[in-house]
Amino acid sequence: MSNSLPTEFADLERFVPWALPTEDARMRKRLASSMVELTDYYRTLLPRMEALAEHLAKFSIDAMPEPQKPLLYLGLMFMEAAVCVELFKGPDVLESLGAEHIEVMSETMERRLLAS
Repeated sequence: MSNSLPTEFADLERFVPWALPTEDARMRKRLASSMVELTDYYRTLLPRMEALAEHLAKFSIDAMPEPQKPLLYLGLMFMEAAVCVELFKGPDVLESLGAEHIEVMSETMERRLLAS
């Protein structure tokens, strides 16, 4: 996977470590992050999500070019952060069995992206 983003998204470069290719890795990143970090991520990406989605719509998910994958993964990670900021008000759901007890199975799409 590339270590940088397309030029038009260079302002998001500091979040490349958040561009994780699997649901399990993204969930674990969410759980290991503070609300300050998750809120910063959310607030930074929120105004860029429409442009990010429009950019990625130019490519087939089945043949996503390698340089675009980190951007896709940042968008997926945004969804992890959004639910924490908007609903949970924390990295995990309060008063529930912790997410660390969940075993996330690899998704078909993730397998295809990782294989390409």
